[in-house]
Amino acid sequence: MGKIKEMLKSLLVVSFFAGIIGFNSPFMDELRRIYERQGLPFREERFLENQPILQEYDFIVVGSGPAGSAVTRRLTEIPEWKVLLLEAGIEGTVYNDLPSVSPFFILTNYSWGYKAEHQNKVCLGLEDGLCLWPSGKGVGGGTIMNGMIMTRGHPTDYDRWGQEGWSYKDVLPYFLRSERMTIPSLRNSSFHSTEGPINIEYPFPSSLINRFLKAGKEFGYRIVDYNNGRTPEGFSKTQTSIRKGRRHSAATAYLFPIKSAPNFHIAKKALVTRVLIDPKTNRAHGVVFIKNGIERVVFARKEIILSAGAFNTPQLLMLSGIGPRDHLKELNIPLIKDLPVGDNLQEHLTTIGASFLINTTDSYTLRKMIFNSLPYFYKWYNYGTSPYANNGAEGLAYIRTNPNLSKPDVEFIFMPITIASDDGIILRRTMGITDETYYPPFSKIGYAEGFSIWPMGMYPESRGKVRLRSVDPRDPPILFANFLTHPADSKVIVEGIKAAIRLSKTTAFQEIGATLYTAPIPGCEDLRFGTNPYWECVLRTIPVQLHHQCCTARMGRSPADSVIDNRLRVHGVKGLRVADASVMPTITGAHTMAPCYMIGEKAGDLIKEDWGKF
Repeated sequence: MGKIKEMLKSLLVVSFFAGIIGFNSPFMDELRRIYERQGLPFREERFLENQPILQEYDFIVVGSGPAGSAVTRRLTEIPEWKVLLLEAGIEGTVYNDLPSVSPFFILTNYSWGYKAEHQNKVCLGLEDGLCLWPSGKGVGGGTIMNGMIMTRGHPTDYDRWGQEGWSYKDVLPYFLRSERMTIPSLRNSSFHSTEGPINIEYPFPSSLINRFLKAGKEFGYRIVDYNNGRTPEGFSKTQTSIRKGRRHSAATAYLFPIKSAPNFHIAKKALVTRVLIDPKTNRAHGVVFIKNGIERVVFARKEIILSAGAFNTPQLLMLSGIGPRDHLKELNIPLIKDLPVGDNLQEHLTTIGASFLINTTDSYTLRKMIFNSLPYFYKWYNYGTSPYANNGAEGLAYIRTNPNLSKPDVEFIFMPITIASDDGIILRRTMGITDETYYPPFSKIGYAEGFSIWPMGMYPESRGKVRLRSVDPRDPPILFANFLTHPADSKVIVEGIKAAIRLSKTTAFQEIGATLYTAPIPGCEDLRFGTNPYWECVLRTIPVQLHHQCCTARMGRSPADSVIDNRLRVHGVKGLRVADASVMPTITGAHTMAPCYMIGEKAGDLIKEDWGKF
């Protein structure tokens, strides 16, 4: 009976996806016309690769995520510079534009599909006891599959990096350069810009978001613009990279406008396998990549910029002979430069923790999405409205779990759904939650109305590392997460869960009967529900990574404890830079997309300065 139920649910989802995407050409033709009328690029046939790859370029950029796309765009502003962008993944489709289905892409080829290595007492309720660790793969990188959340963090996050040119005052202009703020109340703020490529708007709201904000006021917090240049502390609607209800990715905002530029070429499905470095001069001069099963070489007259992300950038550096001496020796990789590549891995964690049921029909369930798919989709593609334009994380709050702290240590992610809103079809699979962990507590509330508050620990102390599995670039890197190895990390998230429960008891939420769902998580039944040990057990059983991996090619002054200098140049190697989340010395108290756009924008200026074009 259980298998039949699963098959029926799967058919429902397939029908849902087919209805959204449309498998008939008249539908796609009409959709194309609608996109063109609204001045939006239609995602099919965006980059046709109708130009041959040259033998040599001025600059080669590896990876088209937010930083890679930004630096590519800025380099092409110099007409005489020829720029090649190499991307291992494929393009998105119209389906990627739907904010409401972003978690689904974790299960597709738009993710590298990585998992962390086995770790004791963590990820106990996940498939094979391994933590899923998604990373974007496609034109636009993580921006074609992420939650579209634009946050910068606290100004001191950048000041504490201690790197010349990277204080908050120094990087603010690059945050501004990247964004086009369309929220009326924020357009005139000196901490926002209306001129950049990335469109910023609020997602289509559920009626629950106003209750979240009212609850925040009752809780003693103000309603704020969390990107206000002072402190994010307070409650707010989420600022998202959405335009007219559609995902506004790095590909859409940065790359599409230059797709016909004569000095810009892009190669999709091009897996870079190593950087070519002259061992006598330590100068990078080209890359090797595989496309259509054929190994090719392309050369760079000036520089190579690695923007492959916090997992793949260190993998590529090590395959090229740059990394920890002993590790490269184990794999018989000739050493170019002994640097701590892959160390210092950091990530934000949360858990499904607290789910709340309500007595109204204000939340979003998959059943509701399916049964209303025609009117919802019509409103979405014509007007950019309807629940399909909701990114699932419509509210954020930054709180201090201890009043003596100088700044917030927990972020609340407010969602008008619960882990059971789709009856276990998609959401729990995107986290790798097993049947044995999911069904005993949550099968009883499938499709039930409710909301979730996920507490994210903003400043984790645990550190992991990235290592090579083999010399084969197609093998996934080894990811030693070391989640929750520092006791402070679990403590702050547990305090965040308890704060979320207190928030649910405000009048704003009690008016809709908000009730904490108390079925125990398997493996935690012997612990008293609601106690600190119970919530830590839940966290260790079902941890959720926010896809904010960073810091594996950290910036610093000394090659002894860093990989790049403050101009993003790899220590001791000429003609090679890194521009992505891996350059951060420490993780910011933010979702990392906006900081990555900032890094890419700043990288463009640094390169122009060094080549006398700024």
